[in-house]
Amino acid sequence: MNTGLKLAFIRGAVAVGGSFYLLTGIALLFAPQWFFDNVGTFPPFNRHYAGDLGSYLLPLGIVLLLAVRHPAQHRSLIGFAAAGTFVHALNHVYEDIQLGSAFPVWFAATIPLLVYGLVLAAAYVIMKPTLLAKR
Repeated sequence: MNTGLKLAFIRGAVAVGGSFYLLTGIALLFAPQWFFDNVGTFPPFNRHYAGDLGSYLLPLGIVLLLAVRHPAQHRSLIGFAAAGTFVHALNHVYEDIQLGSAFPVWFAATIPLLVYGLVLAAAYVIMKPTLLAKR
């Protein structure tokens, strides 16, 4: 894969995650009841816990979006975001197994997290700081 294609893949992966985490953080902080009713319908609703999660996801989204321009300079951040995404996905896997969730639940929440974790991990692995830092 040529350098331009690698850089486009890395930037795309980081931008998608940054946007997702930013928007999720905003929803959790500023519209927690809407988020509970429409996205994370895991009872019971707790505004405080929703706000706590949003207060972590919002800055994660911001720094990932800032990393899009020069991803090699933020390689560690991207690696930690990939690890955090996998831990989040494993939490979903655990709950899906415990609850005996049907495939639509896995397809809607768990599988996308696993796939994004793999994409972000791939971006981290193919990134060569000295190769991409100049772009």
